[in-house]
Amino acid sequence: MVFIMTILQSCGTKNLFDCDGGYARSKCVHRTKDEDARIALDKGDLDTAVTLLSELVADDPTNYQRYPLLAAAYAGKSGFDILNVVTANFGGSSSLIQTMTSFLPTPISRGALYDQSLTDMDSSIKTLTAIPAELRTSTSSDKYATSAVLQLTLYQAAYGVMLLNKFTYSTTAYDPSQLANMTAADAAAILAAFAGASGSSGAGSAAAKAIAAIQAQPGGTDQEKIAAWSQAAR
Repeated sequence: MVFIMTILQSCGTKNLFDCDGGYARSKCVHRTKDEDARIALDKGDLDTAVTLLSELVADDPTNYQRYPLLAAAYAGKSGFDILNVVTANFGGSSSLIQTMTSFLPTPISRGALYDQSLTDMDSSIKTLTAIPAELRTSTSSDKYATSAVLQLTLYQAAYGVMLLNKFTYSTTAYDPSQLANMTAADAAAILAAFAGASGSSGAGSAAAKAIAAIQAQPGGTDQEKIAAWSQAAR
């Protein structure tokens, strides 16, 4: 996956492992803020990565190669398991809910922090959609574009499932009775997330199939249809 970043960036004439490990034969120059941000992201110091990358984006809003990195940092803060998503099989027999939930936080795992997880995932989506649409395409020659498209598909599908899981888990157990608390606005947000993720392959295809399956469910409202689909798909 192109957005799983390494920290093998140059530091003078040596790589960062040489600079940090003290093995360089010549003195390394001071690292840039971009290099520090990548190191923080690789080490899982996501708060530092978000802080540094947010400052870099604010200083130079048209340097779009930083946006996928910032989005990845926000997604990591949300509890999104980037390593497991690499091997996820969205074309298998499991539903979108089952596949996504395997590498997403739930109210059980996050407890009172679950709303913050939703906020962080929403921030990752907003970061990527801040890249102009004409530059955020898989056919773009810019190196960041393919990563941005892939990440956005995954994060929108993930956000839809995370919103749904808010109404199907308590902090201790799976509890679909809470689906009765879903509002029309909640249902619209879930459908919008899946619609944003819809594409021709992978998570996008799974999201498109989810929308079709929801629309085929019995019920007079989107809430009822989503509730019926959610319970049938698990």
